[in-house]
Amino acid sequence: MSQRMYPGMSPDEKTTFAPYSAFDIPADLRELHGRYDVEATARRCRNFRYAEEWMMMILGGWVATIPEVPVKTGLGKIIWETAQAADELGRRLPELRCGRKAVEASEASNQAFADFIQALSDPEQPDLSIEKLAGIFDVLKPHLVEVYERTMRETDQISDAPTIEILDTIVRKTRRHIAWGQEVLDRLCDTDATRERRRKRIDLINAKLAECGGVTGTLESDRGSLH
Repeated sequence: MSQRMYPGMSPDEKTTFAPYSAFDIPADLRELHGRYDVEATARRCRNFRYAEEWMMMILGGWVATIPEVPVKTGLGKIIWETAQAADELGRRLPELRCGRKAVEASEASNQAFADFIQALSDPEQPDLSIEKLAGIFDVLKPHLVEVYERTMRETDQISDAPTIEILDTIVRKTRRHIAWGQEVLDRLCDTDATRERRRKRIDLINAKLAECGGVTGTLESDRGSLH
């Protein structure tokens, strides 16, 4: 292969290098035109921020009522990272040409999801740690991971790359949250009675999640597809 000379200020500064073609560089295989336009993406980001904000507030409120010290300490970082997720989603909104009102306030997909969040936050007594954690770590956080990953796959891979980057980071952290929460629940549910409490709570919250259509209001009752 012939050599080319890289021009320098003097002959001793000239450098040789092998010729190359632009085709030697891997092509960008991403495609334009995802499933969501700018308005749809902005709406989803507002819905996602609503869920993350409320999880942050619910978990923060529960810290004082959960008697198990290891659970209290473990929740601290999760609350902080959930707050970071809400903040990052909020910062994305101005880039999606939202109005000031939309940027300043998150938004539930519908009233039913707002009611779902209320049901999620209902357990308050100190002896209800299982019910508190099961709703968040067995149901809502796994649901959010499912929806976030679906959004990342179906949105515009080029023009909506910033949203993908934000959701990818949130998903990685949320998976750690889920693993922690489910390990804690496995330890708390060490009898048939406590395992039954966990199962009943999961069934109740899952049913309410299906009724409201999930975080975007578009989840079918089988929790398997989004419109």
